[in-house]
Amino acid sequence: MYELNREKERRDDWIFIVDLTVELGTEKGLVVLGVPEQLLLTEVFPSKRGLQHQDVQVLALEIMRSTKGELIEQKLTEITQKFGRPKQIIADRGSDIQRGIKLYKSQFPDVIYTYDVTHAMALFLKHELRNCEKYQSFIQQCSQCRKQLQQTELSFLSPPSQRSQCRYFNVEKLLGWAFRILNSPLDTLTYLVPSIEPDVLHSKLKEKFAWLAAYQNSLKNWSQMVQITRFVETQIKLFGLNQEIFSIIQQHLAIEVNYLERFAQKIIDYLTMELSPIQPGQTLLATTDILESLFGKYKQFSSRSPLKQIGQIFLSICLSTMKLTTTVVKEALETVRFLDVEDWAAQAFGQSMLSKRRILFSASTSDTETA
Repeated sequence: MYELNREKERRDDWIFIVDLTVELGTEKGLVVLGVPEQLLLTEVFPSKRGLQHQDVQVLALEIMRSTKGELIEQKLTEITQKFGRPKQIIADRGSDIQRGIKLYKSQFPDVIYTYDVTHAMALFLKHELRNCEKYQSFIQQCSQCRKQLQQTELSFLSPPSQRSQCRYFNVEKLLGWAFRILNSPLDTLTYLVPSIEPDVLHSKLKEKFAWLAAYQNSLKNWSQMVQITRFVETQIKLFGLNQEIFSIIQQHLAIEVNYLERFAQKIIDYLTMELSPIQPGQTLLATTDILESLFGKYKQFSSRSPLKQIGQIFLSICLSTMKLTTTVVKEALETVRFLDVEDWAAQAFGQSMLSKRRILFSASTSDTETA
């Protein structure tokens, strides 16, 4: 709470990183991080590294029951009034966030809106693979194979579990598993499963994995697509978005694409569009990975809760960005009372889902005992 409310510098070179997270219930958590362009240019990009948690500051952390574009725009305007107009906003293209940023840009047309490269690359893979009958057949076969191996001695060879959402962020795990199965020496597998005779093991492996042979050529094609997207992501995440990196990516794609010209052209078109508002010699950020990382850390904390509802632990996002020193901890403890945290939570969330559940079920228990 101290970190969320402490006075922050007013700047004209803020870069806003914006996203929403959701768990059980109707509430969504809006987080706006700020990183000064100066920090990127003097420390982050010269070190060839991505942003770290303590490079960013939490400019807003809001619990929202509606995320209509007009409300997102209102929050961005409030942040601008407090901390200054940003040079750039980076986000995905979720409908509410995109509308909110476009409404905000109608007030401040010189602010650059950049589409996060990780989401863009995942979307290109999704469009290619979702419409590919062979790939859809492949993932169905992987799912069936996983079920068949679950309760057997070969369960350690099962395909990775497939996520119900955002599965195209992790395509390479599935492809990597397939290549490993196809290329694993029989001697190694015999060593790992000593309880099965080699001839019997060979027969079982053929029975469970013979279907993979039909996908060998396709696996190479899909893997090349993934490698292209990862190369683009890596270049932009380490060096930022600028004309020089665009030229490097263009040269790489010209050499590597072979038969994937259409796929490569989509990437070139995306980069061309995102570069269009950036001045020659200027380098800007193009990834929201740092915010996704903070969400992941927050969900590690929230997983301990009996019900996965956004609650007070949402403040741990602020904690993760703090440079904790004796002085900071002392000042925070002297400045913020626990009552202040409780008041904030009451205003932000109202009565929690867990509290409602306890009241209902304790009342039900009492009624049963009385009867």
